[in-house]
Amino acid sequence: MKTGLNLAVLFDMQEALDQHIRCKQNIPADADLVPYLVDALDVEIAELQNEVRYFKFWSADRNMRRETALREYVDGLHFFLSLGLAFGIPREFEPIPHHYDDIRKQFRALKRYVYIIEGPMQWYIAFNLFLGLGELLGFSWSEIARAYAEKKQDQP
Repeated sequence: MKTGLNLAVLFDMQEALDQHIRCKQNIPADADLVPYLVDALDVEIAELQNEVRYFKFWSADRNMRRETALREYVDGLHFFLSLGLAFGIPREFEPIPHHYDDIRKQFRALKRYVYIIEGPMQWYIAFNLFLGLGELLGFSWSEIARAYAEKKQDQP
């Protein structure tokens, strides 16, 4: 299934942002940030879960906060792209989103793979699950790309 994603453009934008952050924070170019990126991605996925609210059986308000969820999703995309750059994922990579029919299963599968990301293979699987999650949440690629570009404008 073709997603319409232009990952090359996103990878380029993310690479520029990552280089700016390294320079601003005096992080050596050869510093391995993968463990920190994985932890940050894990946190962003948890924040997304909190905005989706599917698990809050005790709450009278279990409706997803769509705009906030989209922002959290884009935050996760930033870290996925940074990890992809660190692992040398080809910019022409054509993802194949995968999703289950159950949002809980989707989050659990995604988190399982995020926990074990140490290289490209785990990244590919987790990224395809992440894209499938976006589909399950009803986010179109054009919305995701727009939100990514807007967030990028807010950053240097």
